[in-house]
Amino acid sequence: MKKHLLLLLCSIFFLTISCRGNHDDEQLENKNQINFQLIGKGNLTGNYTVQQNTVITNTTQWNNFLSQIDGQNNHPSTDFTETNIDFNQFMVIVVIDAVYPNGGHSVDIMTVDENPQNIEIDVEKLLQGNVTTVVTQPYHIVKIPKILKPVIFN
Repeated sequence: MKKHLLLLLCSIFFLTISCRGNHDDEQLENKNQINFQLIGKGNLTGNYTVQQNTVITNTTQWNNFLSQIDGQNNHPSTDFTETNIDFNQFMVIVVIDAVYPNGGHSVDIMTVDENPQNIEIDVEKLLQGNVTTVVTQPYHIVKIPKILKPVIFN
């Protein structure tokens, strides 16, 4: 009797683990990586803006953003790969980190994944600073195809 009970418990345990594994596989299958195109990456110097994770979906928002980061002496947008975005086809993901009292910092968009419910942006800080004495503010800006889902930054 004890052997049958033990065999039954082991079967239930392995069945539970097996089902859980299938659920995780289903979630991975529902996650599609989105290729993004670099617009700009570097550090703002001299003209800083608010730390932010932002999705820009129209020309007005984009022009306002460009006005914020382009100061009288510095124009980081001149180094962007493009500034004329077709917002009927694309949206722009903007990640701007805090202002640091020294250089060598980065903020990095690692992956953009589409799930059934949302879009997930994985952001990391690959460089941790203390390289120069220049005050800097790291940024990373990319564009992705326009998708009408909420965007979550991780």
